[in-house]
Amino acid sequence: MNMDEYRQQVGQIPYGKRLPTALYVHREGLAALGGTLGAVLDQVVVRYQVGAEFNLVKFRTDELKLSFLAYPEFESDPHPALRHAIAIDLATGKARHTDYASNANPPILHRKEMFLQAGHPLRASFEALTRAEEAAGLYENTATIGFKLNWEKLLREKGLVIKRHRLEKAEGEGLNAEVEPNTTEGNEENKEARTEAGVVVERHKTAITRYDLSKPVKTLLEYGMLKPGMTFFDYGCGQGSDVRGLRALGHEAEGWDPVHQPEVAKRGADVVNLGYVLNVIEDAAERVEALVDAHRHARRLLVVSALITETVETGRAARFGDGILTRRNTFQKHFEQQELQQYIEDALDTTAVPVALGIFYVFRDPADMQDFLSARSRRAID
Repeated sequence: MNMDEYRQQVGQIPYGKRLPTALYVHREGLAALGGTLGAVLDQVVVRYQVGAEFNLVKFRTDELKLSFLAYPEFESDPHPALRHAIAIDLATGKARHTDYASNANPPILHRKEMFLQAGHPLRASFEALTRAEEAAGLYENTATIGFKLNWEKLLREKGLVIKRHRLEKAEGEGLNAEVEPNTTEGNEENKEARTEAGVVVERHKTAITRYDLSKPVKTLLEYGMLKPGMTFFDYGCGQGSDVRGLRALGHEAEGWDPVHQPEVAKRGADVVNLGYVLNVIEDAAERVEALVDAHRHARRLLVVSALITETVETGRAARFGDGILTRRNTFQKHFEQQELQQYIEDALDTTAVPVALGIFYVFRDPADMQDFLSARSRRAID
């Protein structure tokens, strides 16, 4: 099945939630799906032993990929959380399993009626909730609300709770019963410390002094991704060694940091670097916001890097949130390589290309991604 045939048959599915690069559908409506796509789907279910708990299917429309998604509380929870996912590359046959059961901030669903076929008995109640949420302004900025903690943060800001698919004003203990308190609410980006559960997290101490370029920036030069005339912006630049180093090489580079360079305005650039920033943010909701915001500023390429579990020793460190608290009162979230890739793709709804351990490229233009992959493949063969 080639890409054109795949895209055509996905486009003929008569229901589902359509996004720029994907179609999400409830699986029960695919039982009668025919054609080549239906046959492929049946084969994939058997080959990868996809159980009935995977009740949604995500068809990528920019790549020959699909995912089976398990939302066990789809019917009962107004905004159910993703429990497990199987992402399958139909071109290579490779599959990636992701377990979200212990994730502090898993992806969640909105507008559930759109996943169902017309006439489904649950559509009416789902649609009523969506209309109420729209009227309350909850969908004015949808960039990060697809994550549980970010959505709950927005509900608190609006003074709202959701009970049995009904949107209501929060009153007294009703709010506390529905949503966990946000211990970091009201903190500004440029504060040097965050307080959580009585512990001061001193983020400013994570910025290290370097005398050469960081590994993510070195990959840009190695692969020719930062060409003369292209602009570079370092989102969370720390003490600015990458900016200084690239300027010395003749590149147009600038950087912002909430502690060390707060006076510099965030700006768009051809290449944006989010270098080892995600792992020092202890607030899981803010972590998503930083990733989405950095991507928003990248015109052609976003480089994302974070510390990988197998490269660090954390046995003696104290657990803190979904990471650890160091002896210097800094926070570190160490990712698995696959976990980081999936995290980026969940937040940005696009492909994250692994470049090195803990380093990923996110391209704006799929053609640029294919050019990069082809060039890297030729280099490997040579």
